[in-house]
Amino acid sequence: MGDEGMTAETTQVAPHKDHGLDRLLLFSDGVFAIAITLLAIELHVPEGWNGRWASLWAERWPMFTAFALSFAIIGVFWNTHRRVFANMVGFSHGVMIFNMLALAGVVLMPFATTLLYEQPRSGEGAWIYLSLVAAVGVMHAAAYGWAAFAADAIRPRPHWAVSASVVVTHALMPGLACALSFFLMARGAGLFAALIALALGLVIAGRVWVGRRYGGAA
Repeated sequence: MGDEGMTAETTQVAPHKDHGLDRLLLFSDGVFAIAITLLAIELHVPEGWNGRWASLWAERWPMFTAFALSFAIIGVFWNTHRRVFANMVGFSHGVMIFNMLALAGVVLMPFATTLLYEQPRSGEGAWIYLSLVAAVGVMHAAAYGWAAFAADAIRPRPHWAVSASVVVTHALMPGLACALSFFLMARGAGLFAALIALALGLVIAGRVWVGRRYGGAA
C-alpha cells in the first residue's frame, strides 16, 4: 500500500517530457556538428607547396582566417541555440519552422566561407556572408519570440520586456558583431567600426538593464 502510494505521488510530481522538443534539439545539434566539420573540408594544400609554414600562410591566409571566423560564428550560434531552448518546455510548429530556417543558414556557412577567401578583395562575398549571419540571428530570435509570445512555452514565464529584449538581442547581435569584425579588418573604416561598436554596446546595455529592472535572464 505504501509503495503504491509512493508510486502514485512520484508519477504526479514527475514533469511531462516533450519528446518532440527533445528530437528537435538532437537533430539541431547534429546539424551544427556537421556544419562545423564541413568547414575543414574546404581547407586545401596549395599546389607546389614547399613544405614551409611561411609559404603556406602567405598563400592561404584568407582561407585560414575565414575558417577561424566561421568556426567561431558557428560555435556562437550553437551556444545561442542552446540558450534559446534552455527554458523552452514544449514543441510548437512555429518554433520548428524558425529553427529549421536557422539551421538552413548554418549549413550554408561552409559555402559562404569559401566566398570570403576565393575573392577576398571583392565586397560581394563579404556582404553575402554578413547577410547569412544576420539572417540566422533573426531566425533564432523569431524562434524564441514565437515560444515566448505565441506558444507561451518559456518557463519560468519571464516578464514581457525581458522576452522582448532577448528577441532584439538575438536578432541584432550576430550581424552587428560580424560587421564589426569585417570593418575592423578593413582599412579606412574606423568611423563605420565605431558606429557599429556603439550600436552593439547599446544592444548589450539595453539587455542588461532590462534584466536588472525586471529580474531574471530568459
